[in-house]
Amino acid sequence: MAQSRKISTAELRRQNRNNIYRYFYDAQTPKTKQDIANDLSLSLPTVTQNLRELMDAGLIEYAGLIDSNGGRRARSMQMCADVQFAVGIELSPKHIRLAAVNLRADVIAYEKIACPFSNDVSYRQRMARALEEFLDRFSLDRGRLLGVGITLPGIIDEENGMIEVVPVFGLRKMRLSLLTELLPYPVFVENDANAGGFAEWWNHASFETMAYLFIGKGVGGALLIDGKPYVGVQRRSAEFGHMCIASNGKGCSCGRHDCLEAYCSTARLSDDLDISVEDFFRGLHEGNEQYFAVWKNYLDALSVGINNIRMMMDCPVVVGGTITPYLEEYLPDLVARLSMRSSFDDDGSYLHLGRCGDRANCVGVALHFIADFMKSI
Repeated sequence: MAQSRKISTAELRRQNRNNIYRYFYDAQTPKTKQDIANDLSLSLPTVTQNLRELMDAGLIEYAGLIDSNGGRRARSMQMCADVQFAVGIELSPKHIRLAAVNLRADVIAYEKIACPFSNDVSYRQRMARALEEFLDRFSLDRGRLLGVGITLPGIIDEENGMIEVVPVFGLRKMRLSLLTELLPYPVFVENDANAGGFAEWWNHASFETMAYLFIGKGVGGALLIDGKPYVGVQRRSAEFGHMCIASNGKGCSCGRHDCLEAYCSTARLSDDLDISVEDFFRGLHEGNEQYFAVWKNYLDALSVGINNIRMMMDCPVVVGGTITPYLEEYLPDLVARLSMRSSFDDDGSYLHLGRCGDRANCVGVALHFIADFMKSI
């Protein structure tokens, strides 16, 4: 019985410490001991003990004195966001992106490197070298590195240690260890859309359940239910890019026809016209009639896909990826299409744009380590 009480007391102390830390994490301004005691309904001795432990661990720090109407001024405290960090690496057909993320999910360093994917050891060595150069270039202390996440546009079988398929890489059945064995840090590998969805959910704290539609050269997605990723029985959930939205016979990278990706990949706005995405939207803004016709068809197809997701999931839908910075200007047009397509009285207000832009995948896979660290406090 004594041992049971000891375990219960230890767990209560851990929960109090974690609750106090999360209180600082969510706070927008520095807080005092009395603030914590009042808001969390804890005694001052309990707060004092836990603050001491958090300060000894370097997780919080004094922020200064607050104004007083009389008597001794109270000291305020705040979270130390940069005491630990994680790195996310995104592999895409033509580039490697790296982002370092602190405990507040702020991007403290970012780099994009031209490096076409190839399934050989030289590519994996280049990735490992790019990481070390990235850490050196931005003077990031390896002693504070929680881990390295790698994300790519494919289906990951973590249980069996395999990358099942990456259509845009032309890759099938690759051992995960080939990606991770050259990195001397804890490593986690995740599908890019799942990673991006987690990053956007983290930045849309009010959404318990959320569908995420990723749009880049590939189109994918993620589902988060009660704040937890739902990956499906075979880790293939939310492959929104490969749901059929038409019957025109338009080919997709998966080998099938009329997938959402075939109509809403950013390649429709760039590769098809032999220009960049930036060039397309510049021309669209300047009134290019050809681009306007392409964009109209693009929005029509996108509205079908988003409406389908809404009908299935009945939850907020967040659109992210490389399309996001350009989509805001045309959001009213998209929302109007969604309102017309809805079988119910939706006004399209369930649609939200991602806040992480083209860094979402890097940020999300790095947040795997940040989330684990926060649970451990």
